[in-house]
Amino acid sequence: MEENLKSNGLFIVSSAIHTKHGVYNAEDRLEQLIKTCESIRERTICDIVVVDGGEKFITPEEQKRLEPFVNRFFSYCEAELPKQLHSINVQDIVKNVIEVFMYGAFFHSEIEKIKTYGRVFKMSGRYLLTKDFDYNFHMKQKEKVVIRGPYSSQFNKEITGDVIFQYMSRLWSFDVALIEYISDVYKIMLRNMIDTINRGGYIDIEHSLYKFLDPKIVINPKMIGVCGNLAPNGVMITE
Repeated sequence: MEENLKSNGLFIVSSAIHTKHGVYNAEDRLEQLIKTCESIRERTICDIVVVDGGEKFITPEEQKRLEPFVNRFFSYCEAELPKQLHSINVQDIVKNVIEVFMYGAFFHSEIEKIKTYGRVFKMSGRYLLTKDFDYNFHMKQKEKVVIRGPYSSQFNKEITGDVIFQYMSRLWSFDVALIEYISDVYKIMLRNMIDTINRGGYIDIEHSLYKFLDPKIVINPKMIGVCGNLAPNGVMITE
């Protein structure tokens, strides 16, 4: 039974290897992404998919280095919305909108393949699973989302459209029975995010997840089991 639990998960890891934002260059980001995948391999035997929202496709050499660690690699650099967003100099807008777009597009195009798994894990690239990560705990939460929070917002509510709480999104998971629901949530999140920005406000992924996820299906563990350095400033985060 335990072996079955360990072999039926899918990690979807977001990355942006080639980007002008943040303190890390492409080489740093690739190395950090590889370490992310290694940490997943060390603590699970899940399949790993990378969805990349960088400004250009990874080079053949970078692809060769990444191949041993991932099952599939999806680049969204040629999609129209990411191409438009990369011309913006505001890192938070670029990162958040592209990530929501990528996950929504991936869920839509790969939904039948995703349904062959028991549970889906969303993880930010460059972060690592820690000893506090409990894979079997996640797998046992049927028809539930496992995510950290809610936490109070750091933004004025007028900026976010009255959203005053947020969930932490570096690592979270959901039962695959919820895939169609989660796919719809990402579509709604993207529309709301763009509408909020167009109105002169701002809402990120964390606040969007709080706004649109049904709290009745949310499980909030004491620790989620992830650590890593923030891209804008390199500060270490452990959750």
